Amino acid sequence: MKIAYFWMTQKGHELTCRLQKAMGGIIEPKAEFPKTVQRDFQDCDALVFVMAMGIVVRTIAPLIRSKDKDPAVIVLDQNGTFAISLLSGHLGGANYLTKRIAAAIQAQPVITTATDVQGVLSFDEVAKQNDLCIENLEELKYISGALLDGKTIDLYSELPLQTPYFCALINVTETPTAPYRVVISSNTYPPEEDVHTLFLRPKNLVIGIGCKRDTIPEHLEICFQEFLQTHHLSRLSVTTMATIQRKKREPAILALCEKYGFQLEIIPDDAIRNCGHIFEESAFVQQITGLPAVAEACSYLASDCGDALTGKVRYPGVTFAACKKSLPALVLKEDEEDV
Repeated sequence: MKIAYFWMTQKGHELTCRLQKAMGGIIEPKAEFPKTVQRDFQDCDALVFVMAMGIVVRTIAPLIRSKDKDPAVIVLDQNGTFAISLLSGHLGGANYLTKRIAAAIQAQPVITTATDVQGVLSFDEVAKQNDLCIENLEELKYISGALLDGKTIDLYSELPLQTPYFCALINVTETPTAPYRVVISSNTYPPEEDVHTLFLRPKNLVIGIGCKRDTIPEHLEICFQEFLQTHHLSRLSVTTMATIQRKKREPAILALCEKYGFQLEIIPDDAIRNCGHIFEESAFVQQITGLPAVAEACSYLASDCGDALTGKVRYPGVTFAACKKSLPALVLKEDEEDV
């Protein structure tokens, strides 16, 4: 985590030095304060201010974008009595960092988010802890609001829970039916009227890909979107595209990975030949590449021999296959002893 510290008084500077020693990060000079804050607001994961909160609020107000984009912002008084989580408490990690800072300098952490105050599970924090992508952030307020109002929500997760989670308001189920739901899955579902569903996407899909040389990037992307839609797979769960050595510089594949931030994994030819798994073979692919299969074999091997979701799916000049790799069990609550 990249942390920047700001100060206004000599006593405040001394406190930032203590914090830097305990937490790491960089201490910014006092000169050009607004300009430096503006830069670090874009570049850093967390900004820690040792000064009056009013100064901080006025300085960062024009920079605030949204809770899924803003960095963590923490404010301390120069005596180090209080550490206050000001902005991006869950997704930005400000609440967790505030507790760590408070523990490091023996300060009183001040957390004001309603779910933390009431001891209610916060699903944006669950997403951050487990590297889940929130698909529809606008639904979070309905889920949190329901829990704060004492309403029951249904929770479905395709990933196991690390430990059984017991809460009277959260019903862990394979078949969610409540009007408030949280679904942790790489699968897409049709919308339902009068239902608030928060979708959290695990990054567990590996897509094997093969295509003809010089495939047009726009064509490849259209085929890719159709493949996901047909098989009800969320793009947000795709972590890796996998292909063979001879396709590692294919412009269309590189363009698709760059556009969506996918990792490109190249599977060695010998790994496919020696895999021992039965794939649908293609005489044409064998003739061109010397391999029995490309997309299906690459998705399987790149997912560490995960669960095959599709076989080889053909489009004009393009093939895809999807596998789901195993992920660790979900953690629904941070370990307070680690703070």
